[in-house]
Amino acid sequence: MRILIAEDDAILQLMAGRLMGRWGFEFDMASNGQEAVDQAQRNEGKYDLCLMDIDMPIMNGLEATKIIRQNLKYFPIMALTGNLRAKEAYLAIGMDDFLEKPYSIDNLYQKINMLINYFQPILIML
Repeated sequence: MRILIAEDDAILQLMAGRLMGRWGFEFDMASNGQEAVDQAQRNEGKYDLCLMDIDMPIMNGLEATKIIRQNLKYFPIMALTGNLRAKEAYLAIGMDDFLEKPYSIDNLYQKINMLINYFQPILIML
């Protein structure tokens, strides 16, 4: 499984990278929304999931998701945010799920597996 992680916080990047390695997932890291869009374009069709922080510099996660949804082959995107009051906006923009920060390692693992197991059969048909 290959995951695109869009996160601007260096400590959270390190933690996410270690977790992905422990779980046997390949991953690419983006420090802002523009980098996430660029990597998604360069690697179109290779990501099984994106973990997208909402509040990032240069381009936020909402704008990045809009661009990805308009221009690229579909893959699930999960918002990582401390602001669940806007969860309807996340879903309306095209995100598939969300996880509130701070999150537990178990919750992150469960959400990743839930999204992959739900969308994998659908994505194979696309």
